Amino acid sequence: MIIFVLIFICLYGGINFYAFSRVKKVLHLSVKAKIIIKILLVLLVLAPVIIRLAESRHLETLARSIAYIGYLWMAFVFLFFFLDLALNLSRNICKFFFKRARSIAVRNIVFGLSVFLSVVFVIYGFYDAQRIRVKRIEIQTDKLLLNNGKIRIVQISDVHIGLIIRNNRLQRIIDCVKEADPDILVSTGDLVDDELNNVMPQSRLFADIKPKYGKYAVTGNHEYYAGIGNSLEFTKNAGFEILRDEVRQAAGIAIAGIDDVTGRKMGIIKDHLPSVNLLHLTQSNKFILLLKHQPIVNDNENFNLQLSGHTHGGQLFPFMLITRLFFSKNYGYYNLGEYKSLYVTRGAGTWGPPVRILAPPEITIIDLIGKKID
Repeated sequence: MIIFVLIFICLYGGINFYAFSRVKKVLHLSVKAKIIIKILLVLLVLAPVIIRLAESRHLETLARSIAYIGYLWMAFVFLFFFLDLALNLSRNICKFFFKRARSIAVRNIVFGLSVFLSVVFVIYGFYDAQRIRVKRIEIQTDKLLLNNGKIRIVQISDVHIGLIIRNNRLQRIIDCVKEADPDILVSTGDLVDDELNNVMPQSRLFADIKPKYGKYAVTGNHEYYAGIGNSLEFTKNAGFEILRDEVRQAAGIAIAGIDDVTGRKMGIIKDHLPSVNLLHLTQSNKFILLLKHQPIVNDNENFNLQLSGHTHGGQLFPFMLITRLFFSKNYGYYNLGEYKSLYVTRGAGTWGPPVRILAPPEITIIDLIGKKID
């Protein structure tokens, strides 16, 4: 985690340095102005660390204010970096055909356009991140099911309850779940974010969601980053039964939950049952629902439907192009063969910037249609 933070700060600092170098070329700044901007940029780069320190000292209002400022700036500067590179590449190509493309005026127009578009996209993405979509999937199976052979499963994932996703934002997600009226509610990881000191009361918002056949959850990587003990406590208080390499029977289906691989990488999980053996033990005459946070498909695992999240669908364009490098199944429904499929959700919340661009938040409704149990 420390190595990841250091690498992130270096990359993020480099992007901010690029933005500063572009500003210097367009605006004639005084020495004093340059110093002030450099200090502000250093503080913005270190904002995630400052937020964590502020919250650890119970300065929640300060931490939340810095989170909004720091993370919105993060979204802006990332977008500016990609847009400015793309527009300048186009300008450099145009230089071979149009002499005017070499002028300072055109260079300044490119800079201004990059800034303008970045601001517009951040504003749009900030409000779009609060508009929860509902994705509906119908899956036919030859397995026997309770409830007249029809089971509605609602999936939430990557809610990231913390400084930003809470209260009204969280309530919107919960209202969508209630409206979906699930028979089974599942959370496929990252229900909580890294900052958990003051969000335990938010678990009560889940109290009114009482599906007929229960609520089940698995851990994600952020459950471990936030502290696995507190994360599990929050999830239990929210009414979920946590499946850590375990199987439960509900409504005529077998629900298998795999603990996130982060726990094994951090050395926290050592003695849990390996997932391959877990799913071999699952009854093959039942519909097998597999909950796994990261969309990694193991061909040896026995399941009919795997539900995953983690990728956020990229969250901010063009990051979906990057997440596809690590996860080929980045978002959507994938048919893996006869009676075997995977659905990867974009998730309902946000991580870092409270912004989504071309990757809107969602909850998923899976209507499972099988044979009636007489």
